[in-house]
Amino acid sequence: MLVLRGTKKLRGRIKGRAATADDVSTTVLGDWFATALFWKPQVALLVNQRTLLPVFMPLAPAATLVTRVPEAIANALRNQGASEAFIAAELAAMGDVAIAPTNDRSTLGVMNEVAFHGEFHSHEGLTDLEALSYRMSSLILGPLDHRHGSPDHELAALMRNKPANVVELRPQNKPPAVRRAGSQAHVFQLKVTLAGTKPPVWRRIVVDASTSLDRLHEAIQAAFGWWNYHLYEFEIDRICYGIPDPDWDFGPPVKKARRTVLNNVADLGDTFTYTYDFGDHWKHQITVEKSIPIAPDMTVPNCTDGRRACPPEDCGGAGGYAEL
Repeated sequence: MLVLRGTKKLRGRIKGRAATADDVSTTVLGDWFATALFWKPQVALLVNQRTLLPVFMPLAPAATLVTRVPEAIANALRNQGASEAFIAAELAAMGDVAIAPTNDRSTLGVMNEVAFHGEFHSHEGLTDLEALSYRMSSLILGPLDHRHGSPDHELAALMRNKPANVVELRPQNKPPAVRRAGSQAHVFQLKVTLAGTKPPVWRRIVVDASTSLDRLHEAIQAAFGWWNYHLYEFEIDRICYGIPDPDWDFGPPVKKARRTVLNNVADLGDTFTYTYDFGDHWKHQITVEKSIPIAPDMTVPNCTDGRRACPPEDCGGAGGYAEL
């Protein structure tokens, strides 16, 4: 059984059995998300929820898309070096395909990100859809930061290390370690302001002073309402922290945010920047307003104040948001 979770614009164009509440994917890779891309010619994009592996395939004829999906997935797995035994087992499990609505915002966000980069590469002359799928599988994606960085590495790790019956759908994130000053931990009160917005969009949050910068990124994402599928970067004292890309050799190196503790690089009164989505370039100014001893009844992290709604994702940055 394969549950194919299609966007509304795709579900209106394809034929197949609608999933019931009891339908669950029995493949090792789990559910696949799918959408329609109105390129010329039109394309269907699949993204695996478990590994975020992308698969581009022709949309037409839409009436047969559901029957063509298993073979397209098999070809993508073959190109990634999966064994024929693994592929055969996945194909056997995909003998029955049911169509369901999408149900995970993060995977949808990744789908938008892959579609954006895929369209750029197609315009640059990469029109073979299998080759495009392979190229896009090496994208460094924010949701894989705590795992293996890119879909191809995530898939390789799954096939190498995890038996099918213990593969987890989501990473088990450990809470950040508490670093104590003497006998008492502290929290930082931060004011985070989105640059270029008038009147300004801002949030006030409290986080453990010993939290890592990748956890701070997640707290900001939750407080503003971003979708957390683009890359991000902190710049503190002219040093950049984020998710290093091993294939990127332009500019100064980026240090790993998940290995950097906030109170090791910032202190009371400091101001630094946080940028989310290098396309739209949402730049935030962060000021450490207070350092407060943590109390037993204190919820950390927490958003305690703020003004105005967060702009929509992918609307063109501050200039595009103003026009919108």
